[in-house]
Amino acid sequence: MNKRASGLIAEQRAAERLEGEGYRIIERNVKVAGVEVDIIAADGRTLVFAEVKSSTYYRTRPSDHLTEEQMRRYVRAAKAYIRDHSLYGVPVRFDVVEVTDEDVTVLKGAFDS
Repeated sequence: MNKRASGLIAEQRAAERLEGEGYRIIERNVKVAGVEVDIIAADGRTLVFAEVKSSTYYRTRPSDHLTEEQMRRYVRAAKAYIRDHSLYGVPVRFDVVEVTDEDVTVLKGAFDS
């Protein structure tokens, strides 16, 4: 399976897990301010920007591959999304969803703005 196909499967598994935990998916794979955001969802009143990280390598967690630059880009995208949709004052959180062959784990508040 190629990297793109496995990425799409991981994103689908992540979205299903988030929905199972009560999140409402708003958008998937949306480009905001030049950044592709994997999942934008609502967790109650909180707007969540979720980065999906997957790996089959068992020695590290998928989230270990999240770089400072990726986090900065997500924050920039969130600010643009909030501005573009007039969502000022809405609580925002940045989650990472780790997808492995065995499990899907949601890391709530994995990083800050």
